[in-house]
Amino acid sequence: MLIFLFSISFIMVFFLLYYYKLYQRKILRYAAMFYLYLFITIGVLLVSFILSNLNIQWVYAEEENKYIITYHDSQAKQLIPKVPLKANNQAPSIQQYPELPRGCEVTSLAMLLQFHGLEIDKLTLADQIKKDTTSYQEKNGEIYFGNPNKGFVGSMFSLDEPGYGVYHEPLYQLTKDYMGNSAKDLTSQPFTEVMEFIANKQPVVIITNITYKPLEEEQFQTWQTPQGPVEITHKQHAVLVTGYDSSYIYFNDPYDGKAKKAPKQPFIAAWEQMGKQAITVH
Repeated sequence: MLIFLFSISFIMVFFLLYYYKLYQRKILRYAAMFYLYLFITIGVLLVSFILSNLNIQWVYAEEENKYIITYHDSQAKQLIPKVPLKANNQAPSIQQYPELPRGCEVTSLAMLLQFHGLEIDKLTLADQIKKDTTSYQEKNGEIYFGNPNKGFVGSMFSLDEPGYGVYHEPLYQLTKDYMGNSAKDLTSQPFTEVMEFIANKQPVVIITNITYKPLEEEQFQTWQTPQGPVEITHKQHAVLVTGYDSSYIYFNDPYDGKAKKAPKQPFIAAWEQMGKQAITVH
């Protein structure tokens, strides 16, 4: 029926405009405008009907920063990686406080290693993680301090002393010390790769920020380190990601030792802003 009405309205627009050009009657012009409106309306309905019967949906591909089409039918071609819609792994929850107010990274790593059966605690990992012992200095309005890519910067044990945290490279090396070749650095991979490991019951330690959404530019500053300038934010944080669904990312937060969830897209964007840093064991 829609196709029939679509065809009739198209023909009527054509003929009415043709006769209006011949006779210059206003009634013919108004009739042509009516059928043109009808043609457009039916066209929109027809396209909607076709799309609904094709059984497709728009899905946001965060790693490509655009919308793409995927099919509900599992046997149809998939244009995004095939990962289960939902996964949630039960992993130990450990709180970094009171011993390690800046120890979110090693506490998250302790949760990961305990999940894989190792009897290891956060204080042991805090002692073993590589350190950057560069002292804190301020010169000519610039901060000179350690490089979190090389080791833990400053004090992990007290907020009364200068300190920051550590990034994926030292965490990965410490994970390898315990897990050997089973340790895997997922840094710079798309988040769909992280999701695939989680779906395979392999939680992932990631570097993010304490708000779990992108930060404004003024939240970042540049330090001068022995290896050159490094951009940091004092809202930097680490968690153990344990699951996901279509709307949320689930994780164990070492800040208070609780299992939490955060909206999926802002969480992924915050992780990307911090350099897509991720460590797991497979």
